[in-house]
Amino acid sequence: MAKSNVSKKPISEEEYTTNKVLTVFSVCLLGVLVLMILQRLLDYGNTWRMGIICVRVLLGAGIVGAAAGIYLLAREAAGKRRAVRRILCGRNVLIASIVLVLCMTVINYIGAQPIKVLYVVLPVLAVYYLVYHSYAPEFFLIAVDSGAALGLMWVAHRALASSNYGSMAYAALAAAAVLTVVQIACVWTLRGRKGKITFRGRTMDPQFSRNAYTMLTVTPLLMTVLVAATAFLPAYTLAAMGVAAAYLFITAVYYTVKLM
Repeated sequence: MAKSNVSKKPISEEEYTTNKVLTVFSVCLLGVLVLMILQRLLDYGNTWRMGIICVRVLLGAGIVGAAAGIYLLAREAAGKRRAVRRILCGRNVLIASIVLVLCMTVINYIGAQPIKVLYVVLPVLAVYYLVYHSYAPEFFLIAVDSGAALGLMWVAHRALASSNYGSMAYAALAAAAVLTVVQIACVWTLRGRKGKITFRGRTMDPQFSRNAYTMLTVTPLLMTVLVAATAFLPAYTLAAMGVAAAYLFITAVYYTVKLM
């Protein structure tokens, strides 16, 4: 048969982004299913040993994957392999492998307790990836601020409920304060440079909207106040978390409408 003269049409940037997002969601779903199996194995004495073996096998696979990611990165940096619009590029393989190594290391040394937290963390990472590619850059940072504050409020609440780890609540507040100071300093430095970032001789523009600098200043301040309310007024923890969630929801609706 004669060969077809029709050349393969290169994938567009929109298709590539859609494929990346779908791949991330698929990998996270697979990760949740694997965690469910591991938890079931680790929860019973007669299957605990098999669960530990599975965890260590996955840990080894993550280490091998990280090495493969570094190898691919080196080839891409040397120009021997193209990484443009490629799902299995060195950076993606390395990031996925590092996440796998971290998850399996925590389970290997602590046990099945962290699995319930990972049930939430993996889908949240997938949602953040979707937000990063679909929404305005400032909303991604707002979502990160709100998510970090909710996590710190949960840590503070759990710490205050324990007589041995009460000081962790104030450590969570200190972390929120440090993140706020760092973000505000970066935001106002960026504003002074008219939104331009120069890195390794390249000028990058995050393309913030007109109100982005105000939002990125108000949001971390509000979240720090809510974390402080959780640390000093533990009876109002649910109210503080509700305010943070409502703020995130309202801003999500606002930026979703702007996309239309």
